[in-house]
Amino acid sequence: MTDVISYRENRRESKEYKEAYVRGIRAVIEDREQRALAGGDDRGRNIFQNQEVCREQFRAMLGWPLTEKMDRSVPRAIVKKLAEEENYSIYRVSVEILDGLSMTGLLFKKDEKRRPLVIAQHGGKGTPEVIGNLYGDTKNYHHMVERLLVEPVNVFAPQLLLWDKSSYEVEYDRGALDAKLKRVGSSIAALELYGLSRILDYFETQEYVVNFGMAGLSYGGFYTLFLAALDRRIKSAVSCSFFNSRKNYARSDWTWFRSAETFSDAEIACLVYPRRLCIEVGTEDEMFDISGARDEICRLKAMSSAVSGEWLDVIEFEGKHEFCQNDMPLKRLVSDIL
Repeated sequence: MTDVISYRENRRESKEYKEAYVRGIRAVIEDREQRALAGGDDRGRNIFQNQEVCREQFRAMLGWPLTEKMDRSVPRAIVKKLAEEENYSIYRVSVEILDGLSMTGLLFKKDEKRRPLVIAQHGGKGTPEVIGNLYGDTKNYHHMVERLLVEPVNVFAPQLLLWDKSSYEVEYDRGALDAKLKRVGSSIAALELYGLSRILDYFETQEYVVNFGMAGLSYGGFYTLFLAALDRRIKSAVSCSFFNSRKNYARSDWTWFRSAETFSDAEIACLVYPRRLCIEVGTEDEMFDISGARDEICRLKAMSSAVSGEWLDVIEFEGKHEFCQNDMPLKRLVSDIL
């Protein structure tokens, strides 16, 4: 054994070095982010000119299975009727998106007439049952599904890995699963976006379905924006209470290698063109500061200045982290897909 070190010091002695280290890392990140933002307008123009190439690059950033050739065979599905309401029936539908992995949701179907199908996507701690008002309280979704069902459409609400663990007593660690997926070339976003696309494959073959739209709140707004960018079968989309500057909200499941210099929210939105995209943000959103949303919206408008503006709607509403209370965006979505 070597001589025992006799020097001792107070913990405060090294505090300034640790603080300097943290400041230095943050400064490096800020510098890299500014460099990434500097090329934003040029990236946007490139996206409009080379959409399919950029869409493939976007898939590559998110990871497997989006990097594989899409399996467009009809996936197997289990359909269970739950209830017969006055104007529609409710079904629980489980679609096998990969061997041994199924994604389940609630289908609100009116009849056998061919109608557009709107994907209604819940957010964090949400479920199809909550937004479908199966528990008697839709919370900050403001009766999303029921408001859509007033229109001549059917609605499907998928379940993502986002439910409230305490309510359902089904444990999971989204961040840990995302990290494990990234180790094998995937991500939770890639897996769930692939699953949503396979759900479209299933409904596309059903005689009662023609055309697709999508609307979502928070995490649902994230998946709405991303799926509309990836899958051109989404003809119109409403992304509510998500769109923002990602540098302010660098969550692990919203972050991919070099995403700051390739695909932030504005660039992803450009991939939706020329289909309709409505971005809604609340001025009093307590989760995502409106200033970051405004900054990213300015970037998007600068990128898309050379193309027709009819495809993009941006709405600031007086509200918190919630789904839009004004029916106009939903009615416009429906008119786009009728």
